[in-house]
Amino acid sequence: MMAMPIRGACTYVYIMQYRGEVKKELIAKGSKSEHRAVLLDTGKKQYILRRLGGNAFSDPALDKLVGKTISATGNVTGNTLIMSEWSEKDD
Repeated sequence: MMAMPIRGACTYVYIMQYRGEVKKELIAKGSKSEHRAVLLDTGKKQYILRRLGGNAFSDPALDKLVGKTISATGNVTGNTLIMSEWSEKDD
C-alpha cells in the first residue's frame, strides 16, 4: 500500500493503492440495507468497492471485475474503497 496525502479544505485525504480479488457478496444481512455488493478482498480485509462518481448500489463497470484480481487506487471511507483508477492483474 502506498499513501499520498492530498490537502483539502482543512482535511487530508489519503490516496492509497490496494490489490486483491473482486467478489460479489451479500452485505448488511438482516438490515434494510441488505444487498449484494462488489467487494475487494485483499486477503487481510474486505472493502466495499465504489467508483468515484459511480452508483453505490449498482455499477455495471464493477460487476465486470468480479472474479478478477485488480490493483486499485483510491481513498477509504469506513469500509468503502472509492476507486479513482484500477487495473486488472494476471493472477
